[in-house]
Amino acid sequence: MELMSSVRKTTDWRVNQNETATEGLRILSLDVPRSARFGEKVRLTCNYDLERDSLYSVKWYKDDLEFFRYVPKDTPQRQFFPLDGVKIDFTRSNQQTVYIEDVQTETSGRYRCEVSADAPSFRTVSSEKIMKVEDAAGSAQGHQGNMRMALISFSLLLLLQKVFP
Repeated sequence: MELMSSVRKTTDWRVNQNETATEGLRILSLDVPRSARFGEKVRLTCNYDLERDSLYSVKWYKDDLEFFRYVPKDTPQRQFFPLDGVKIDFTRSNQQTVYIEDVQTETSGRYRCEVSADAPSFRTVSSEKIMKVEDAAGSAQGHQGNMRMALISFSLLLLLQKVFP
């Protein structure tokens, strides 16, 4: 009888350990505005829970290109990688929030926050959202908006060449 209860306790402990192992580092929320107006400032926030892990890094990407990194053990802790349309307020940006100033048409895109835990787990989680930039008239401008403007400009150029050879 005593042996059976000892085995049961060991089994229960293993189940609990496995449940704990599947938890851990996770992104609680990713706040990226769906749309932003041309020229304004926006805030991107990545709320995460490390559980028992310690933070290795937080990285931000736009369309799969890294533009901001926070690594608490590095000197400097914050790094910015220049990217068209992404002008960072470096003095205010930190491990959870990135501030973008002077939003442009090129600021439109898919934004991803990637959080990595330090040893021993080395877990990495990420989440992404799309932001479109609206011009002053309130119409969304993204990559399609850029293409539309290019086609209009090209058509106008061809028309002018026919009128004024």
